[in-house]
Amino acid sequence: MDLNATELNNSEITERLNALELRVAQLESVQKMVPQKPVEHDEPELFDQFKGLSVGSLLESKVGEYGLSWLGNIVLFFGIIFLVEYIQSQGYQIASSVFGFAAVAGIFLLARFMKSMYPKIAATFSLNAYLLLFYVTLSLHFFTATPLVSDKSIGLLLITLVALIQLVSSVRKKSTSLAGVALVLLSIVAIMGDTTHFTLSMSVVIASIAVFCLFRYGWIRLLTFSIFLVYSIQLLYFLNNPLMGHQLQAIRIHNFGTVYFFVIAAIYSLMALVRKSESLADTGIVGSVLLNGMGFSMLLALYVASFYKTDYMWLMGSVSAYCLLYSVLLQLKSDWKITAAFYALFGFVTMSVMVHGFYDFPRAYFFLALQSFLVVSMAVWFRSKFIVVMNTLLFLTIVLLYLKTSELIDGVNISFSLVALLTARLLNWKRDSLTIKTNLLRNVYLIIAFFMVLLTLYHLIPDRYITLSWTVAAVVYFVLSLVLKNVKYRYMALGTMIAAAFYFFIIDLDRVELVFRIIALMFLAFISIGLSIYYSKKIKKKQSNEPESAQQ
Repeated sequence: MDLNATELNNSEITERLNALELRVAQLESVQKMVPQKPVEHDEPELFDQFKGLSVGSLLESKVGEYGLSWLGNIVLFFGIIFLVEYIQSQGYQIASSVFGFAAVAGIFLLARFMKSMYPKIAATFSLNAYLLLFYVTLSLHFFTATPLVSDKSIGLLLITLVALIQLVSSVRKKSTSLAGVALVLLSIVAIMGDTTHFTLSMSVVIASIAVFCLFRYGWIRLLTFSIFLVYSIQLLYFLNNPLMGHQLQAIRIHNFGTVYFFVIAAIYSLMALVRKSESLADTGIVGSVLLNGMGFSMLLALYVASFYKTDYMWLMGSVSAYCLLYSVLLQLKSDWKITAAFYALFGFVTMSVMVHGFYDFPRAYFFLALQSFLVVSMAVWFRSKFIVVMNTLLFLTIVLLYLKTSELIDGVNISFSLVALLTARLLNWKRDSLTIKTNLLRNVYLIIAFFMVLLTLYHLIPDRYITLSWTVAAVVYFVLSLVLKNVKYRYMALGTMIAAAFYFFIIDLDRVELVFRIIALMFLAFISIGLSIYYSKKIKKKQSNEPESAQQ
C-alpha cells in the first residue's frame, strides 16, 4: 500500500513539472514580442548627432545654423531694398513696387516651405518678409519724389496696417520679440506722421497695446521696452521731430501735447494693478513703474520750463491729486504695495512744488513742515517704512535748507518744532505696524525737535526771558517723560537744562537786568535741585530693589 502511494506521488510531481515548464515557455515567447527598454547608460537618440563633438564644435554648429541664417537674411533684406531703390531711380515706380511685393511674397512662401523642417530658420525668413513688406509699403508715399500713393493719410494707413498685421502674428505666436518689432514699426509710423495729434495718438496706442499684453500674457519685458519707445516719441515731438528734417529745437506751440503724455502716464500706471504670478517678477513691475515715473517727470519738467513757467501750480496740483488718490487705490487693490508708496511719494513731491508756486520761500516752509506730518500719517496707514525713511531724509534736508538759506520766521520755527515732536510721537506709537526695529528715525526727529525748540524760543521770547523759557521747556519735557514713560524726553530735559545753564552764565550774566537775572537764576536752581532729588530717589529705589531680587 505504501508502494502505490509513492508511485502516485511521483506521477503527480511529474505532471506539475511539465505544466510549469509549459508556462515558462509561454512567458519567454511573450517577452520576445515586447520591445526591450534601453540600458540607462546608453545615450538618447536625440543627442546622437552631437556624439564626439567638443564645445567648440557645438558653438560652430550653432553659429553655422542660426548665425549664418541671420546674416543671410540681413544681406538679402538690404539687397532687395537697394534693388527696389535702383528700379525706382530709373523711373519705374510701379515696377519697383511690384518687384518689392513679389520679393516679399517669395520670402513668405520660402518661410512656409521651410517651416516643417527648419522652424527657426523659417522664423527669420518670416521676420525678414514683414520688415520688407513694411519698407516697400512705406516707399509707396515716403522717400520718393514721385510717390505712387500721393495722399499721405492713405500712406500712413497702409504702413499702420502692415505693423498691426505683424503685431497680430506675433501675438498668435506668443512671441514677445516679434511683438517688440511690431511696436518699433508702430513707432516709426508715429514719427512719419509728423503731426501733433497723429504722432502723439500713436504713442497712446502703443502704450495701450503694451499694457493689454501685460494683463493678457504677462509680457513685462514688452511693457518696459514700450515705455522707452513711447517716451522717446514724446521727446522727439517736443524737440520738433528732427528725424523728419526739422530744426532741432523745442516746439513753440504745444498744441495740448501735455494731454497726451498725461494720458500715457495714466495708462502705464495701470500696470500696478496686474496680479502677481510666477511669470512676473517684483523687479519687473517696480522697475517699469520707476521708468514710467522718470519719463513722465522728464517731459513734465520740459513742458513746465517751456510753457507753464508762471502757472505750473495747477498742473502740479492735478498730478499730486491723481498720484495720491491712485496710491490709496493701489494700497487697497494692488498686489505690489511698494508701488503705492512710489505714487504717494511722487504725489507729495509735486505737492511741494505746487506749494512753492503759491507761497514762495521762506513762507512755503511752514506748509512743507505740515505736509511732512501728512506724509508720515499716510505712511502709518500704508504700513510703509520706505515712505517714513524717505520723508525723514526730506524733512531733515528742508530744515537744513531753511536754517542755511532763509531768514528765520517764528511761525515756521514753531511748525518745524511741533511737527518734529508729533512725528516722533506718532512713530513711537505705531512702531509695530511700521516694523521699525531701531530708534534711529525717531531719534532724528527728536534731535531736530530739541534744537528747533531752543531756536524757536530764542527768537520768539524776549532776551531777558530766554533762560527762563528754556527752563520751562525742560520742565515740560520732564513731565512728558513721566506721563509717556519715555526716557528720551528726560534726556531732552537734561540737555535743555544744560543749554539754559550755559546760556545764563555766558550771556545773561552780562546783559540782563539784575531782577530778571535773579529770577532766572533762582528758577534754574530750583528746577536743577528738583531734578537732582528725583534722580537720587530713583537710584535709591533701584538699589533697594536689587537685593530683594537677588534674595529671591
